[in-house]
Amino acid sequence: VACILNETLRLYPPVVMLMRQTSNNIKLGNLDVPTNTQFNLPIAAVHHDPSIWGEDANEFNPLRFAEPRKHLASYFPFGLGPRICVGQNLAMVESKLILAMILQQFSFAISPSYVHAPILSWTLEPQYGAYIIFRRISS
Repeated sequence: VACILNETLRLYPPVVMLMRQTSNNIKLGNLDVPTNTQFNLPIAAVHHDPSIWGEDANEFNPLRFAEPRKHLASYFPFGLGPRICVGQNLAMVESKLILAMILQQFSFAISPSYVHAPILSWTLEPQYGAYIIFRRISS
């Protein structure tokens, strides 16, 4: 389940970009970065980069997360470093619990009318909605 959730968050991160600003002069490799420089970290672009994730970067493959990643900063749906989301672990546990509760009582499938058209705004969301058909499992 963790691999499935991680792959889903890789393909469809909750936020598509993080913005950061330096508070001091810093050196990144050979690059001198002055105070108050703003960085835009494109999560969606990094999560879909074929040079990091392979030629099938746009395909759903949860097995990517069965092995450790080669690039430390290649996956950051909740941010990275000292400003990482404090609710990351709670969000993952809640997601697993909710999924388990749903799967105990329902089966579900994507509606035939669903059109896959994700759109980037502040978050990544389905442009025309995500129509899902739920059926109660008879007990």
